[in-house]
Amino acid sequence: MYVRAPDIQPDEGKLVWSKIPEFSMAYNGYSVVIPYVEYYLNSIMNKVKSEHCDGDPELKESLSTFVKQEINHSKYHVRFNKRMFDAEIEGLKPLVDQLSADLKKQRETRSLAFNVAYCAGFECIATYDARYLYEECDEFFEGADPHGANLLLWHVAEEFEHRTVCHDAFGAVSGNYFIRIYGLVYAFWHVGAAFLQAERLVLDHYCKDMSDEEKKQSARRSRSLFWRQIRYVAPRMLKIFLPGYNPAKLTVPPRIQDALNAFRSEEPIRARVDLKVAQAA
Repeated sequence: MYVRAPDIQPDEGKLVWSKIPEFSMAYNGYSVVIPYVEYYLNSIMNKVKSEHCDGDPELKESLSTFVKQEINHSKYHVRFNKRMFDAEIEGLKPLVDQLSADLKKQRETRSLAFNVAYCAGFECIATYDARYLYEECDEFFEGADPHGANLLLWHVAEEFEHRTVCHDAFGAVSGNYFIRIYGLVYAFWHVGAAFLQAERLVLDHYCKDMSDEEKKQSARRSRSLFWRQIRYVAPRMLKIFLPGYNPAKLTVPPRIQDALNAFRSEEPIRARVDLKVAQAA
């Protein structure tokens, strides 16, 4: 794993960065939520690193890199999200305040094992979403504004890269199958609900000046995108429920590896989005 800081300028470019606006708005909504989840992830992983890694220097090093990657992700997303908060999209601030409060309470009142299982569950979801975006979404990135598109592509490529870290951290803390599954299901419900709420708030703001018919068409496109993603991700994620599941067994798809190599470059990555090799012109 590497700590990358690609020159993609997330606070520039268009907020509606895909030719399919609902695709942009879905991931813009997710972007609003992401920093608050990552602050929580890092607090839990730092606790694991300080309390459960004395005999495992490799895991300790992986956790350090993981935390640094997530710090960069959150910084870039905060820059990207500022425009949405500046637009005073109704409901966004209360949503992230409630999520932050939920995660703070969870960290303080639940066992470390449950919290790490929650983190591992969230990271499992992100792993399969990365595959979906790189394997099934070329049409949505074709001709996209590179600032928003590359933010998403860089982030999810690194999610796939560090797919094993939280799983390994859970093994160091507990390894109990039932706690792992409880954390997975709860994370899927809890973070998933926040993602969908944020998506809806951002999309409603985008659609506010549309005609009733245009709003209906947008809603249909949004539902179609949601179910398209579920049809890809859900059957592939079933293997997570197996007792012997280990994300280390997932090989890095060539397109994600190309992206990881390209986003490691210190040159500006602003000119275009090329999903096949994910590098600037």
